[in-house]
Amino acid sequence: MGAPVVFGTGPISVDDLVAVSRDDAIVVLDTAALDRIGAGRAIVDRQTAAVGVDAPGAPSRGPGVGRVAPRTATLDASAVEERVVHDRRGGIGLPLSVDRARAVVAARLAGWTRGASGIRLETAVFVAELLNRGVTPVIPSIGSVGDGDQTHLAPVATLVIGQGEAVLAGERLSARVALSRVGLAPLGLAVHEALAFVHHNAYSLGVGALALHRLGALSRLADTTSALSSRAGAPSGLGERGPAFDATVLAGSPSAGTRASAERIAELLATPVRADGARGERDPDGLRLRATPQINGALADEVTAAVLLVEATLATASDDPLVDQASGVLRTGGLLHGARLARAFDGLRAAVAHTAAAAERRLARIDGGEVDHRETGHRLVPHRLRQSAADLVAELRVLATPVVATGVPDEAADDPASFAGTSLRLLERSTALLADVLAVEAVVAADALGPAEHDEWSVGFSVAHAGLRSAIEQEQHGQQLVAAALAALGVDRS
Repeated sequence: MGAPVVFGTGPISVDDLVAVSRDDAIVVLDTAALDRIGAGRAIVDRQTAAVGVDAPGAPSRGPGVGRVAPRTATLDASAVEERVVHDRRGGIGLPLSVDRARAVVAARLAGWTRGASGIRLETAVFVAELLNRGVTPVIPSIGSVGDGDQTHLAPVATLVIGQGEAVLAGERLSARVALSRVGLAPLGLAVHEALAFVHHNAYSLGVGALALHRLGALSRLADTTSALSSRAGAPSGLGERGPAFDATVLAGSPSAGTRASAERIAELLATPVRADGARGERDPDGLRLRATPQINGALADEVTAAVLLVEATLATASDDPLVDQASGVLRTGGLLHGARLARAFDGLRAAVAHTAAAAERRLARIDGGEVDHRETGHRLVPHRLRQSAADLVAELRVLATPVVATGVPDEAADDPASFAGTSLRLLERSTALLADVLAVEAVVAADALGPAEHDEWSVGFSVAHAGLRSAIEQEQHGQQLVAAALAALGVDRS
């Protein structure tokens, strides 16, 4: 468990969400956030008292604010709120993993600290306690069209009122049993609170934060596997650090990712930069290696841009209706549309496919005949392992198809939906496949290099090689070998 994470009026970072979701860090709602939440709720209460719960203009009806359907006109306020939640429980598919579900809850809580949701203080504190006491709602993975992740957020509200299911200490339980075990009693929902739960892109933001965190680690891993391939492709097993990785050559690049990638590869190789060959001399590296910093760096740049977008969105009020504290009224708008998130996730899948394709081509340089290591007697990895990488790259190219371009109208609103959640789900799949491709590249390169180390190798390179050799020499095959390689490189595939 990490250090506590303060959810206040300041920004919430991707690292904060990762800490809460994956490391079970304690959540603290600071005084300023509580004051802002309370001020937003006071506006809802004043407006409700002024016009009446079921009068035109009353809050908490969503599209068509103030209109009460005949079937709910005779229900009390709490029952109407429960009906709003029930109508959003249309999600299907396998449940999100516990860390992903916690990320959804944490992102919704972070949104409430903006003070524009109209949630009650006791409800916000209750949800913070769900995180702190380890009670996680069972959330289906499919259902959002990117106009508010309502099917992902309805189960959170359902848990709060003591319905549905939850996971506690790895056990799936009824909500009431789970709450009882940690000393919490269900809450009833007050006027407007149903929409304060479900009208937000907490799935796209929370699970997106986890995906970006993993993808950032993989973009750096691609530099490690690139260095391994560069060295394994040299007949001597030593290899030289070409001008492609020289800081002087890349100093003028506008891409921070490219410069950082080249610096990491150069540090791993830790050999002198060779001079440019004479005119007409064949470049032994080829474009597949010379362009490595540009390819890996492009992915890193896109991850950085997506992180900034997610953090900027978390830092702003994006509810609908929006409790406007400046004017003291509720306003509606299109803040729930996830177009920018969807386009960011779409772009990342294309970058992932390009990075994986480059890794597979580097791998072919080692295992495809340019350098033949079969006579050295140290080949332990199946020769056809490279075909699995090629298979994955083919799937990644299909996954790179933009969801935004193929989306259909949202039937309820007759408007183009963003399908940000769909794009994110495909990005998670792409991220897992990229991890496997890089693992294959790493083990093939380490296998080609053999068990011996060289004095000329850097510490980082030697550590990576030793970990991979340990995985290889366990004589595991297939997915077990891939998982062992990723573990040796310190990367989480999930």
